[in-house]
Amino acid sequence: MGMFFFYNNRKPRKFSHSPILYDPDKDERREQMEKRIRRMREEVAREEGRTIETSSEAIGKTDFGEEFLSQTKYLKRRKERERDEKKPFFTSNITIVLLIIALLIIFYFVFLR
Repeated sequence: MGMFFFYNNRKPRKFSHSPILYDPDKDERREQMEKRIRRMREEVAREEGRTIETSSEAIGKTDFGEEFLSQTKYLKRRKERERDEKKPFFTSNITIVLLIIALLIIFYFVFLR
């Protein structure tokens, strides 16, 4: 068995994470380029007398939930089922009443006769 010494304990390594794909300089250059392009488009639009599109109109908002539903088979079928308003077999009231009647008849013939 090894002996435990207080003066020779190893310290845990410090956490140092540098993201591989993130380059702040490249990100800053991209933002500057986008601003420059936007400014140039606005100038051209003003010269031609067109209306200037805002960023939300130019990009167009997409509903991520609808896009996700359209890409998954299970959720698409579930959404169609909800649209058709078909209820599962055991949740309909008539089925529950018929099952209770059948259980009462079985109970009568097994225990009370």
